[in-house]
Amino acid sequence: MHLTSVAKGAALLAGLMACMPEGADAFAASPASLARLGGRAPAVNFASAAQKGGRAPLTGLKMSLSKDDKLGPFLESEKNLDHVFRNNKMWVVEQTRNDPDFFLRMSTGQSPKFLWIGCSDARVPANEIVGCGPGELFVHRNIANLVVNNDNSIQSVFQYAVEYLQVEHIIVCGHYQCGGVAASLNNADLASPLEEWVCNIRDVYRLHKEELDAIKSPEQRKRRLVELNAREQAVNVYKAAVVQRRRVYTHMKTGLAQPKVHAVVFDPKTGNLKRINTFEGDEQIDELHEVYDLYDAQTAAEFWENEEEYPKRENTPRKLFNRMPTGLSAAKQSVSLPSSDDE
Repeated sequence: MHLTSVAKGAALLAGLMACMPEGADAFAASPASLARLGGRAPAVNFASAAQKGGRAPLTGLKMSLSKDDKLGPFLESEKNLDHVFRNNKMWVVEQTRNDPDFFLRMSTGQSPKFLWIGCSDARVPANEIVGCGPGELFVHRNIANLVVNNDNSIQSVFQYAVEYLQVEHIIVCGHYQCGGVAASLNNADLASPLEEWVCNIRDVYRLHKEELDAIKSPEQRKRRLVELNAREQAVNVYKAAVVQRRRVYTHMKTGLAQPKVHAVVFDPKTGNLKRINTFEGDEQIDELHEVYDLYDAQTAAEFWENEEEYPKRENTPRKLFNRMPTGLSAAKQSVSLPSSDDE
């Protein structure tokens, strides 16, 4: 670059800086100094220049951080968490006062009878609203209590809860005033990944569009969608192969298919749970059997007659008989579908 070009560039830069009150000294550079830098402007501390003028630093520029700034999110002395640790200590004292062996039992493992699938909403704490203590509920929560067949998180929860913990009930709990349900009713792009997630609720609306469109009150329509969403997610629980395998096996062994699947809705205004009928009439039940049933109970019984042939897993004290033997063909089965009225 010729010196004359550098000089022109410096003059242009000086002219631009002259239009900016304060801070122009941070950019001052002579043509000679620019030439020595190979035509590059010297390093500038934009933050200090802006601060001199009482302005916030320019956005989009990399600023140097102090040590405290860099460690800020991880400082052990963070005051905002003090109450969390204080409350934890109070809770420990309270638990051991009433039950000295409480934490000893907690440390030996868990054997919950219920898998709870709920919303992440902070107003719907699973254990508290059903009066259960630690170890009594196995809990999975996400936005709008959705059960999505390609969501590895919830499918892993199913596998662990059903095969290892052998839960007897799976509860899908929606709640009125659900932000996820409300967002689904607005035809607006919520941005990925939230948009793709909420789209699952729009699918529920599509399935029940005639009923929902007939509801004139927007608030009542929203409440009904909450209920229908809980119902459809309960149906999605039943679709899971690991759930069906376990139900076929327990039905063969005990005559009672487990886990039972239930849909409920929590009302933040009253604190009450409402039971939602998962299926409306025999016709709907038969339709679900026809489309989603994976295993034939009679065929499964023949494979399970000799449990020694059943594939087992290493490093577990339990025989995981609810995994279907290799080679068993998918077929229709006659085990009753789950109902929210099952006890």
